[in-house]
Amino acid sequence: MTVNEKIERTYNALKKVLGWTVDKRVTLSLAGYYVTLEREFNEKRYNEISTHIKKSVGMFNPLRSHLHPLFVSTLDVSDMEPKQAVDLLIEKTEALKAASFKINSYAYLAALMMSEDKENWSGEIKRAEQLMADMKKHHRFLTSTDDYPYAMFLGKLEGDTALRAETMNRYYKQLKDYKFYAGNELQWMSQVLTYTSPNYEESLIQRAVIIRDGLKTVKIKTSAPQYPIIGFMAALKLEEDQLNEIVTTYESIANMKLFSWYKESALPIAFGLSLRSSKDIYATAAISMATSLELILQAQQAMMISTIAATSVAASSGTN
Repeated sequence: MTVNEKIERTYNALKKVLGWTVDKRVTLSLAGYYVTLEREFNEKRYNEISTHIKKSVGMFNPLRSHLHPLFVSTLDVSDMEPKQAVDLLIEKTEALKAASFKINSYAYLAALMMSEDKENWSGEIKRAEQLMADMKKHHRFLTSTDDYPYAMFLGKLEGDTALRAETMNRYYKQLKDYKFYAGNELQWMSQVLTYTSPNYEESLIQRAVIIRDGLKTVKIKTSAPQYPIIGFMAALKLEEDQLNEIVTTYESIANMKLFSWYKESALPIAFGLSLRSSKDIYATAAISMATSLELILQAQQAMMISTIAATSVAASSGTN
């Protein structure tokens, strides 16, 4: 069975469960997510997790919002029993709340970045808090709760948080000079560029510009929601053949009938599919990060895409 056939089969299975109330782009992206992680969609397990979430939180909890399918799928790919997976996510979020994090969708995403070992939580939360504080010194008004996931994700990496925040600011300012539009998406992109090192690397700016312009050349959308993905492509220092593979995979997926009106949803899937053979666990987490914040951004506007789940598995594995 080809990748495209797997995406279509998984989409149909998801649609059966999610129905017509969930935006098609969310369902498409979740289908791509399962295929990227080489996981079979299990309707029974998915429904068990969904039921546990609804039993465990109130009606207006972010876990029951329009992002509910995202969180269910994230927990679905873990190896934990449904109730255990849900309880652990809620416990992580309570730890964030105790540390004065505002509880919203971004806090739950940050919780997914935390390791499964409770002994690590205190240190991880402190590092995330410190990185947020350092970022605010440069972007006081731009830095907000929507930065929680990246603060947790990047805070777990080695390196001085103040240096990382300073480097982010330099990237942000320089990217604007190359006609990347200022805003939350560019802030996320500047954060992403520090993924491989907290030290400033001027070459990453040129890489990002070349990737953006190259994607434009082959008529792949490079508007603000794609900034984090472009950032990861640059930070991971992908070679030309790898970038060409992403483009080829994108074109194959985007030409599917399912994606006729939703071609922008094909890029994160192509990115994940093209890199999964790298065997780099933390790179898998990076892929998930890029697509997760695109989801949050676009889901709030039009219930857009999803794919963060690998991070909860891969990031915790990377800390073992």
